[in-house]
Amino acid sequence: MTKTTLFALLLFVSQRTLQGQTDSSAVLLEETTIHAGRIQLSFSEENRTIQVLSRSQLQAMPIRTVAEALQSVAGIDVRQRGPLGIQADLHVRGGGFDQVLVLLNGVRLSDPQTGHHILNLPVDWSAISRIEVLKGPGARIYGQNAFACAVNIITSVPSERAFKAGIAGGDFGFSSANAYASLPKGRLRQHVAMSRDASEGYRSNTDFQVFNAFYQASLEDKNGQGQWNLLADWNQRAFGANGYYGRLEFTDQYEEVQTNVISLAYTRQALGRWTLKPRVAWRRNQDWYDFQRTNPANTVNFHLSQVASAECNASARWANGQQTGLGLNAEYTSLTSSRLGIRSRTTLNLFAEHRFSFLRDRINVVPGISVSHFSDFGTFVYPGLDAGLRLTPNWCVYANAGYNYRIPTFTDLYYEDAGNKGNPDLQPERAFSLETGVKYQGNTPRHSMQLALFRRDGRNLIDWTKENEADKWQTRNFNTVLMQGLEWSGELFFPGNNGPAHLTLAYTLLDAQVSDQVAFSRYALNHLRHQVNAGFDYRIWRNLRHSLRARWCDRVVQNAATKSDYAVLDTKIWYETRRIMVFAEAINALDATYGEIRYSDTAVLTMPGRWFRTGVEVRW
Repeated sequence: MTKTTLFALLLFVSQRTLQGQTDSSAVLLEETTIHAGRIQLSFSEENRTIQVLSRSQLQAMPIRTVAEALQSVAGIDVRQRGPLGIQADLHVRGGGFDQVLVLLNGVRLSDPQTGHHILNLPVDWSAISRIEVLKGPGARIYGQNAFACAVNIITSVPSERAFKAGIAGGDFGFSSANAYASLPKGRLRQHVAMSRDASEGYRSNTDFQVFNAFYQASLEDKNGQGQWNLLADWNQRAFGANGYYGRLEFTDQYEEVQTNVISLAYTRQALGRWTLKPRVAWRRNQDWYDFQRTNPANTVNFHLSQVASAECNASARWANGQQTGLGLNAEYTSLTSSRLGIRSRTTLNLFAEHRFSFLRDRINVVPGISVSHFSDFGTFVYPGLDAGLRLTPNWCVYANAGYNYRIPTFTDLYYEDAGNKGNPDLQPERAFSLETGVKYQGNTPRHSMQLALFRRDGRNLIDWTKENEADKWQTRNFNTVLMQGLEWSGELFFPGNNGPAHLTLAYTLLDAQVSDQVAFSRYALNHLRHQVNAGFDYRIWRNLRHSLRARWCDRVVQNAATKSDYAVLDTKIWYETRRIMVFAEAINALDATYGEIRYSDTAVLTMPGRWFRTGVEVRW
């Protein structure tokens, strides 16, 4: 069967199955509003590929971190160096780990030192209400780093008092403990969460400890027209990094990373139609890296990066479904590093977009533009355009186009050691991206399907390369890298005797064409050629549920004789009532040998084998 026939069949099956759903136990829900843009639209109104992982979906998966959750999203390649996302890179649709922007309730979490820190997230797992994944060009909405994708982690403050605590344990000396409290009082709502995860390691020098503290509060004005929101997070992780960086024979590495985020925001209705959202935020990331854990006297690198930002967003709703979004953002970035020196950068960003609606909102067009000025690289102007046509209440077609950019990180520019050398003459990355697709939104948010074709024409893309095995890795600009592909994802309910079963399926195909041929590419040219994701959860009996999550990945390799693919299956069974939840899960249940980080076709950083974990959570 050809790929084209398969995709057509999947599309047809999705439509017929979704339209045929009549299970009365499926609760009809209000359509999800996406918070990832300057203007807020529902899922079906967004003219781009979006996936939302709800709290109920996250709880059903055999996962404990955002990094693990994102592995279930089509087109996302999470390259973990260790379990539980202890150190992981985020690649989307063939883009690099510096080309993805992660936000926490809209606060940018990009790091000026390196994108390797993008998943050092100071947010407690129990506080996450959903994760929004916005694919495609995002520069006109967020500025730089939203090159291939933007991931927005949403937390919310419950309005009801609640307490819960849990413990877990498992193979490789794994232990976990967490506690959560929601404490509303009058107009003030607040919650606090704390957790600790630790393991002795699945091989020598891969032990880790992760501590997290999270606080969020919201206070409504007396007149009910405005609301204050405070966010304060702290995350610390310490881990053995056997072979994590550079070469597999570097077995004695060790790293400690501390990440803090504080944000204060205010939302208020003004002048009738307008909503104003000013915010100030501060992110601090401290990285202490030791090349020789047993002898740290002369082998330590220390990096301290800080980003202070102030912004104001404004949005207005007009007649006939039209909306306007405006934004102004200023950032000051500083870095103090034993390896990179003392660096700083000031950034100013202006954003504007407007949604036009025609034929009773059957057709909508959203043009937008961003203007960014960097104190060390100058000014960039990047426009974009989205358009959508609603064919029926459930089906729509969409297209979007836009320019993207990314300036080099301080590591790209200035890092140097025995095996690596930065390049201070690097130019900013640029790309023009196109996407077109069809989207189905059923009678509940979980009944959905998306099929998208995308193309990203990149210029001056940055990667670490070398021509000979003995050479240093050095950063360089590629003339052109054309990344194009296809992505399909579907989400269904099936009726069952004990309640509806939930199925997700996704497939991604990527093809890269590079103008410059190099012998060794560390990151840019070892993307996933094929990727299949599947998830299934169902109720066994009453409060007893079971879930499965599988993925098959086929990565580009240079040597045709080298095995390029692997398959991983995770499973979880849990019993849940209003007061207690007990679970058992098996990660890599089939004990596959695989690695998500490749230093060459033969040098692969292997992940853990079969890993059993079990735990209990009590609520009151």
